[in-house]
Formats: sequence, C-alpha cells, structure tokens
Amino acid sequence: IEMNENENTTTQNLWDTVKAVLRGKFIAIQAYLKKQEKNQINNLTLYLKQLEKEEMKNPRVSRRKEILKIRAEINAKETKETIAKINKAKSWFFERINKIDKPLARLIKKQREKNQINKIRNENGEITTDNTEIQRIIRDYYQQLYANKMDNVEEMDKFLEKYNFPKLDQEEIENLNRPITSTEIETVIKNLPANKSPANTYPAQTLPEN
Repeated sequence: IEMNENENTTTQNLWDTVKAVLRGKFIAIQAYLKKQEKNQINNLTLYLKQLEKEEMKNPRVSRRKEILKIRAEINAKETKETIAKINKAKSWFFERINKIDKPLARLIKKQREKNQINKIRNENGEITTDNTEIQRIIRDYYQQLYANKMDNVEEMDKFLEKYNFPKLDQEEIENLNRPITSTEIETVIKNLPANKSPANTYPAQTLPEN
C-alpha cells in the first residue's frame, strides 16, 4: 500500500489491488491448511493400517482401543471436510444465482435439492429441517458409530486366547504370495461359462490355446 499510494493511483485502484493481494494470500493459506489436513489424514490412515496388521497377528486390548480412537479421529476429520465442501457449494451457488449463468444455477439448484437431505429424525424421534441440526445429527451418528462401544473387551480377549485359530504354515504362505502361473490362467479360462467374456470382451472360446 505504501509503495502504490501516490497521486498517480486512485483510491479505487489501490483498494482493488489490496483486495487482489489479500485474496491471493488467503488462497495460499487455505491451500496450505488443506494440505496439512490431508497429510494428517494420510498419516493417521497409515498408522491405522499398521495397528490393524499388528492386531491381526497379536490381539491386545490397548491396541484395539487405539484403533478405535484413530478411526474416530479420521472420521471426525473427514466429516469436517465434507461439511466444509457442502458450505463451499452453497456459497458458490448463491454468488452466481443472479449472474449470467442463472439458468445453469437453476439446474444446479434443482439437482442439489433432489439429492439434499432436507429433513431428518433426531434422537427423540422428532423431525427437523434445520441444516445446522441435520449436520449435527449426521456428525454425531458417525462419531457414535466409530466410537468405542466394546465394554467387554477383556472377555473378548479371553475368548480369543482360548480359541485356536487356524494358521497358515510357511509353505502355504509362500504358495499364496507366488505369482500366478499361466497354467492357472488357462484353467480359469477353460472353466468360464459359454459366451461369457473376461475384461477384454472376447469370449473364452475365441482365446488362443497358447
């Protein structure tokens, strides 16, 4: 502002310049925050997969609680992102409804109204049409869905310790991990029903033998 505020610059031009610069700054900040949020979700997802893999090998109460906690945290972040996208879509629509793309806005409005949740029943069985309340009910539902509801975790652990789960030996593991052989592919193709085709759209009987 100090550099451009002079007798050769009108107040309107100066103000328009300030708005453009600030808008660029805000967009950069928003992009940075969005990237940070995405990285957090990715890191939590990787951590969750690692915990789930360890839990399959060696079940533990503390680890299972941590898994439920991470799932709830990921769900909360994704719900927050979804609500932000909904609000952004609403803002985009109202900014353009009275401009040159008004016919398109009408079509978009009809489509959004068709897919939008206009009413929902709350915990008391009462129907509400308030958007804020609808968002809260949906958010609470998914938070409770992924929350820790297993009060008998210790009993489950005792059961798992007593139950003898079947395990693969090393030979079976290697057999599952080995590449698929051409013989196996040929066997599958030969056993395909008549006039049925795989992904390449050619029927099985038209495929070459070798």
